[in-house]
Amino acid sequence: MSKPEAIIDTLFIGERLQSKIGDFSLSEIQFFSYLGCLLSLYDGQTATKWNYSFIKSSLGSPYSADILNGIEILLSNESIIETDRDYYKITEKGKSNLNFYVTLELLNWRCKYLNIACHSLSVFPYGVIKEAIINDPVVVSARSSPINKLLLDDSNPATGVLYTQFALLKIALSDQYESLMAPALVWIESLRKKNTQL
Repeated sequence: MSKPEAIIDTLFIGERLQSKIGDFSLSEIQFFSYLGCLLSLYDGQTATKWNYSFIKSSLGSPYSADILNGIEILLSNESIIETDRDYYKITEKGKSNLNFYVTLELLNWRCKYLNIACHSLSVFPYGVIKEAIINDPVVVSARSSPINKLLLDDSNPATGVLYTQFALLKIALSDQYESLMAPALVWIESLRKKNTQL
């Protein structure tokens, strides 16, 4: 059973991606939901409040079983359809459901973070965003571990490194931006540059 948050996140991200690049894939939903969660952490929320978790996939990237379950539920109730192998589009029913879900106070607070995550596609191509997320200290730490453990777990030292990076970014930007778009773009660019220097 998927969590309601994962279902709304899948619809929300899918709708945004569909308007920018056509259909969308499960891996794209996984990456942008993880980026949305990271933006919520930057903004002072907790990983627990996001209400579903991520582990390292077999490819070494963020993966949530709740997102996969959400895709399956949305397929079964015809809110999304498969357009090609592992690619999807939102139906009119899915858009109508999304319009209802975003009115629910319990769920609508997260749309701010998901919207900024998806809007980063206006500046960076998907490959750059994906590369940056794969270079996030928590994901890098998980890739070097032989066991699958929760990403963004407070007991993980790499999560502490992530919070330190966010604190330094707030200092560097003087925390002067009301929108999270500027911090998101600077963070993505810094992780992308980090990879090109390796």
